[in-house]
Amino acid sequence: MIKSDELKRGWQKITVLRDVKDRTQAYSATELSSNEFDVLCFIAHQNGNANITSMVGHPYFGEVSISTIKRAVLLLTKEGLIQSSEGSDRRQRFLSVKEKIKKTYHCPKGKESRDTCSNGL
Repeated sequence: MIKSDELKRGWQKITVLRDVKDRTQAYSATELSSNEFDVLCFIAHQNGNANITSMVGHPYFGEVSISTIKRAVLLLTKEGLIQSSEGSDRRQRFLSVKEKIKKTYHCPKGKESRDTCSNGL
């Protein structure tokens, strides 16, 4: 049986993670899927040493296809949330989170303009 304290710590981490994901949405024109958010968090955790190969080989991404990871990396790059840099071996690309990014306004479905979007204030 799982201890009550472990469940409490888990709940605290879930709420913090949800808050981070909600705040991340302010910098993306599209709503990030759970896979895309997971890839973004992994890249941030690796401090500029992340690459697609390390993600594919990580146990957390064991059930995620390489194509899904590549699509997530492409979307995050397109959204300006991450950047890619060349390693010493020209074939290798390292991924890192952009520290300074332009804030965009992601409105909930049904809201068409930035003026009517509540998080666009």
